[in-house]
Amino acid sequence: MEGGRGSIPLPPTPSIMRDDAKKKTLNAISRLEGLTAKLRKEVEEDAYCADILELALAMQGHIKHVQSAVLESHLHTCAAKKLASPSDKEAFINEVLHVVGLSRR
Repeated sequence: MEGGRGSIPLPPTPSIMRDDAKKKTLNAISRLEGLTAKLRKEVEEDAYCADILELALAMQGHIKHVQSAVLESHLHTCAAKKLASPSDKEAFINEVLHVVGLSRR
C-alpha cells in the first residue's frame, strides 16, 4: 500500500509482482469485470434477489482471491528486504498487520 490512502509510510520498493500471482490476479479481475456487468444488468432489470446475492457473493470470492494472491506475492517479493532492514522492519510488520486487519472488516 505504499503511497496509498491510509498507508504506513515506507521507503519505496520496486513493486514487481510474481508472475504467477500477477496472472491469477488479472484472471480474477477479468472475471470480476464480467460479474460486475452481469450484476448491474440484473439489478437494473429487477432480477430475483437471490440471483443478485449469488452474483455478489461470487464477486466477493474473486476479490478475496485477488487479495490473497497479491499478499502472497508481496510477502515473497518485499518481505525479505524489508525485514532485513532495521529501519524498515517495524514499519513493514505494521503495514502487513494493517492490511490483514482491513481484510477482516
